[in-house]
Amino acid sequence: MKKEYKILLYAYPFIIAISILATVGVPLFALADVAFLVLYYYILQKSFSSLKIIKNADEYAAFTNANADQRVQDAKAATEKMRKETEDSCTQKIQAVERELTQKRKCISQLNIEIHNLKAEIEVAQQEAIAVSSSVPVDYDISSAEYKDKFALAQLNEKECISSNNAVSVHSDAPKSVINANVKQILRCFNSEAAAIIKNVTTRNIDGARSKIIKSFEMLNRIFAPDGVELNRPLLEIKLEQLNCMYGNQVMAEREKEEQRAIREQMLEEEKVRREIEREKAKLDKEERQFKNEIQKLMTYLHKADDIEKQLYVDKIKELESKLGLLEQDRKNVLDREQNTRAGFVYVISNIGSFGENVYKIGMTRRLEPMDRIKELSSASVPFEFDVHAMIFSEDAPALETALHRQFDDRRINLVNSRKEFFRVSLSEVEKVVKENHNATVTFTAVAKAEEYRQTVRLLESEQV
Repeated sequence: MKKEYKILLYAYPFIIAISILATVGVPLFALADVAFLVLYYYILQKSFSSLKIIKNADEYAAFTNANADQRVQDAKAATEKMRKETEDSCTQKIQAVERELTQKRKCISQLNIEIHNLKAEIEVAQQEAIAVSSSVPVDYDISSAEYKDKFALAQLNEKECISSNNAVSVHSDAPKSVINANVKQILRCFNSEAAAIIKNVTTRNIDGARSKIIKSFEMLNRIFAPDGVELNRPLLEIKLEQLNCMYGNQVMAEREKEEQRAIREQMLEEEKVRREIEREKAKLDKEERQFKNEIQKLMTYLHKADDIEKQLYVDKIKELESKLGLLEQDRKNVLDREQNTRAGFVYVISNIGSFGENVYKIGMTRRLEPMDRIKELSSASVPFEFDVHAMIFSEDAPALETALHRQFDDRRINLVNSRKEFFRVSLSEVEKVVKENHNATVTFTAVAKAEEYRQTVRLLESEQV
């Protein structure tokens, strides 16, 4: 309420009082003025009370609104802070999970490499174990078909042993029918078990198969001992001979498959060499025709040219004739390689990512471009590419390869299959043998690049830091 308005309200009673004094002589008017004045003050008091309540309500509403706005702002700020903290926490957790996932992937990659290497070592170890630990001798001069014949002969010996009553001994006074039934039963059991074992024998389980047949023989004799029948030792020896024949058949069959595979690979390699030589001859023929045609054109221009131009044509003709001479030499080399089927390259290569340090493959190729053969070996079958340490040309590459294989025969990784050309030997030893006995001018590269392998190792190490 304005200040002037308040003054007017408070001044009005005084005006009434003055009017009362002016009408004091008239009692009725004076009484009415007094009553009016009392009523006025009563109404004025109520008005002031209402105004005060309204003012307080307005102030409270303003205060409440101000507090509400502040609470809303505080709530928004708290919500925003919580949201930001939640986002930061989630981002940190996501980043941590991504880092962990990347680390896991790197570990998986490294483990896959180790698994591949371990599988290769296991395969070699298994083959070595077959050759070293097996107590069954194998005659490598006998073919798989001849081992089948020996197996058939052992079956005939078994029938003869049974028919001559040398397979089972009888120690019983039981009726003959009972004894015959027991003899048939023990033979049937032993033959059934032995046949299943022999049928499933492989190059990996021969010793276990022998033990199973012997255990079956001993167990059946214990079971039928109360019945007074017993399997004799000659029958066991015949069964073991059958097992040996089946094992020999398996070994020689695998060996023959490997030989056939090697023959097919050699035929394929020779066909590739033949096609490569044919392509090179066709290329040389084409270039020779081009040079001769160009010389013929220049000779035509030479006869028509003046003295200054003649010299230019003469120089160009001499240049082309020189190139023809080089082509002729290349043709001679190609023809020599075509006629000399033993000329080629002996290579010394490594793959430390796949086979480790100081493991080298010593092989040969008759390719005109020997690196094509190295690229084929660096196919999807190995995780990393091969590195070339030496490429040795020889007029008799097979003889040089054989000589090196014999020199390091006791260092072979695979002691069973001589066609696997990997050796655990230092490069300096190979270099010494080559330079002292075969070719003193060969250059050896001591350190393998192994770029992809080394990059992989660096990536794995950086992720672990």
